Amino acid sequence: MPHKDLEKRRKFDRERHRRRAESRREQGLCPKCGRDSPAPGRSLCDSCLGKARAAERARYLERKIEGSAYGGRDPESRRRMARERAWKRRRERLEAGLCTTCGERKPAEGGAVCEDCRQARRAAEKKLYEKRRSSGRCGRCGGAVIGKASTCASCAARDSKRRPRKNAASRARYRDRRTRGICVDCGQDSDGASRCARCASRSWHSSGVHRGMPVHPPRFTIVELATGIEHGPLDSWEEVAMCLAFAKLSRDEVEVVEDISVMAKLTAAPW
Repeated sequence: MPHKDLEKRRKFDRERHRRRAESRREQGLCPKCGRDSPAPGRSLCDSCLGKARAAERARYLERKIEGSAYGGRDPESRRRMARERAWKRRRERLEAGLCTTCGERKPAEGGAVCEDCRQARRAAEKKLYEKRRSSGRCGRCGGAVIGKASTCASCAARDSKRRPRKNAASRARYRDRRTRGICVDCGQDSDGASRCARCASRSWHSSGVHRGMPVHPPRFTIVELATGIEHGPLDSWEEVAMCLAFAKLSRDEVEVVEDISVMAKLTAAPW
């Protein structure tokens, strides 16, 4: 006799299904159909697994046509599961001594990916960077930038906290370029010297030991148009972007005054 109370009936059915599944598991049978043994390492038999996969694919396709992300499943849950699978796959490949990207070749010296995957990733990142910069956006995240800056305020603030470090790849690149007799900075012909004339000049002038009147880089001052309050001086457009972001000011609300040294004006290339 069916229960009049719908909640009681559902509770009774769930308990009955649970007892039946436990009984089938004790007998070594599939808890869903009770006819075949479970597949190796799985709780259901091959037949039930195939039906479940087909139903899942059909449901996913239906939700995809409707425009639902992840087949109508919870996006946060699916992303969390994907991150866990990625980290598990990465750990397994690291322990096996394989490339963490393709899992087929040995990684390069001092790295976690092989040279082929590294070159492919660099080409893709370079293409994406050029596409973003050609449209006047941040080369890192694609966000809006201020002035001639190559990064947005958020990326500039994050990069300012990073310390430059030498990794195994940069050391290997240095040794390779020195062996080939090309510039260790830009990779151009240097007639056997460690740096070409342009890179050597830049390194000399940035070392702080050269003689003569230094060519100081331009500095910037932000002036609020409404109040006349000044912010600065700042050393780069990245700092200008960070200052505007922290002060919550838009580019239309301020004037950026560029202070160029006299020596920089005298030595500037003619247009």
